[in-house]
Amino acid sequence: MLAKIGRWIYRYRYAVVVAWAVALAAMLPVAPQAQSKLLPGGFTSENFPSQKARDLLQERFGVSPTGILFIVSHKEWDPYSPQFVDATNRFVAQLEANADVETVRSHLSEPGLISEDGQMAIISADLGLDIEDSLTALDSITEDLDSGGLDVVMTGAPPLYRDIVVASGDDLRRGEIVAFPLAVIALLLVFGTIVAAVMPAVVGGVAVAVGLGVVYYVADWRDMSVLAFNIITLLGIGMGIDYSLFYVNRFKEELSKGMSVPDAIAETHSHAGIAILFSGMTSIIGVASLLLFDLTVLDSIGIGAVIVLSIALLSSQTLMPAILSIVGHRINWLPVLPRWRGGSGIWSRMAESVMQRPFLFLIPTVVLLIALAVPFKDIRPGTADVTILPNRYESRQGYDLLQDEFGWDISTELTVAYTFEGDPFKERNLSTLHAFGQALDGLPSVNRVSSIVNLRPTLGLDDYYYLYRHPESIYDATTLRLLNDSVRDGVALFYVSSDLHPFSPEARRLIDEIRSFRLPESERSYVDGGAAHTNDLVDSLYGRFPIVATIVILLTFVSLMVLFRSIVIPLKAVVLNILSILASFGALVWVFQQGHLSGLLDFEPQGVIDATTPIVLFAVLFGLSMDYEIFLLSRIKEAYRDTQSNRESVKLGLQRSGTIITGAGLILIVVGGSFVLAEVVTVKSVGFGLALAVFIDVTIVRVLIAPALMRLFGKWNWWLPEWIDRRLPEFKPE
Repeated sequence: MLAKIGRWIYRYRYAVVVAWAVALAAMLPVAPQAQSKLLPGGFTSENFPSQKARDLLQERFGVSPTGILFIVSHKEWDPYSPQFVDATNRFVAQLEANADVETVRSHLSEPGLISEDGQMAIISADLGLDIEDSLTALDSITEDLDSGGLDVVMTGAPPLYRDIVVASGDDLRRGEIVAFPLAVIALLLVFGTIVAAVMPAVVGGVAVAVGLGVVYYVADWRDMSVLAFNIITLLGIGMGIDYSLFYVNRFKEELSKGMSVPDAIAETHSHAGIAILFSGMTSIIGVASLLLFDLTVLDSIGIGAVIVLSIALLSSQTLMPAILSIVGHRINWLPVLPRWRGGSGIWSRMAESVMQRPFLFLIPTVVLLIALAVPFKDIRPGTADVTILPNRYESRQGYDLLQDEFGWDISTELTVAYTFEGDPFKERNLSTLHAFGQALDGLPSVNRVSSIVNLRPTLGLDDYYYLYRHPESIYDATTLRLLNDSVRDGVALFYVSSDLHPFSPEARRLIDEIRSFRLPESERSYVDGGAAHTNDLVDSLYGRFPIVATIVILLTFVSLMVLFRSIVIPLKAVVLNILSILASFGALVWVFQQGHLSGLLDFEPQGVIDATTPIVLFAVLFGLSMDYEIFLLSRIKEAYRDTQSNRESVKLGLQRSGTIITGAGLILIVVGGSFVLAEVVTVKSVGFGLALAVFIDVTIVRVLIAPALMRLFGKWNWWLPEWIDRRLPEFKPE
């Protein structure tokens, strides 16, 4: 079937090229604009308990979902000087005149908004907008602001996300500038001729442009996170080039046997086409698993990656053979380097050495991978904050000022909303609230609880009964503010403070403790705060991850069983994939969580790994690693069919595929490594994880461990029970 498709493409080669040219012309104008269609954020879900708490706070108390902080100062004026006060009042008036700004606070209304040295002040503007809309409104709020001579540094969620969008765009351009030339150099090393080297890059580039154009239109009817864009592009570039690379290599091989161009296309499509098709399917299965998570950022990566990988796969199976049909023997034109074959004997000798002493190679390499994986046991998944940006960005500068000048430390601050029926000052409700407040205050890790029933430790329930029966006697400003801001009919707020790091396991246990309190029927508690959101994010992702991973592994196992007619080979492939992925995860924790090599890689360690990063890397790497397994084993299977010798087939398979797998891996290492130059730490960590995992895969796993295991299992490599064989569809080269 595939050979017939190859001949059909040869016959209509010009029509196929024209069809792709039309698609490229249609998508090229919008592809660069795809990023502008994507939305910030994407790390929450309406099903998170913390989001339900946030919705309740917004509905009942008017708590703003987002806000902007302006840190203002002057070299000569102090915050209470007439000039500073006048400039502050004008600044506040401008903000209040904007329809998107709900409330504005300054040091003139809240003395706590002054820095510790008394030289800086904060002006806070609460917005009645969610994060996506606030980013759109940010320019209109800030573009015409007159600071009145004050020095202003802006921070908060909207400026942070705007800076992340800008930084991500810069990272992408920097990555592309580095990746494409280095990828072409890698292709030159593999093929030795300019024509052969340029073609996979061109076809891969076409696939990326068309794929991003499709993403542009998909974003019109489905929310997609801007934080997915770089990963989508990285995958498109890497896999678009890789798929085409394998096709070009097999085509050159068939021509070298003396075949005509039509026969070479048919033979290439019959053999390499099957391998590329199944490798593409395993990659798509991996990234499609991200659609099973209830999170916009993962959903966006899943949708975008499925689109660009599908188009990359389609272009390698249609556009590449069509161009090769036109180019024909001119594929070997413009030689600049001798083709890097490693003297194909190197791979043969390597395979022979491994199979002569399989345990000598197998045991140390497996021990090395396990050692690399060990730090993964200490992973602390969390969420990204402003420290993922370098300090040249304004939002990061503002965050640093809040810590250094205002004493804002990294701690766990929670807002607990307690719901009940009726008037909060009825005896029964007040008694219930007091008991809840005391329970919160009694938790070992809680430093302070603020609420209408946690005013002072010396006050008991009877004191609160008396106090709220005579509200006219209340003159304390803190109590009056709590009465005004934290109580409504049917709901009361408790502000819980702890010195725990919000991403720590202890903070997560604190939130679980609060949520596990046994409450009277019809009464509920809702916990909001950064730590609560992180807790919900981690629970949502890693509660579902084992199920998703199992589905991916099973689907991949079945597809490999169909391709290779074996149970043992898919089982080994799955185990090796998991081992190499765990090794890269361990290195990721060692570098980005624990901070080793932070100076060399130019980032500030956060003490956590972004909770989405291991899941994204698993989805990408599981299919990606299978690509190299499929290309290696396809050649081994061909050789086994010809020789019926396990040892000889492994040697021939590695000899025929070693150079091209190494070249393909080098391209993805280059592409992933180029994103290590990113300024956004999450993008840097994904690029690092991808590059390291591919390096491990194409060196340790495919060259050493896989041949050793093939040698040890012998004829059992190809064992498949007959009753299973009869029920599986069969794909054979024609």
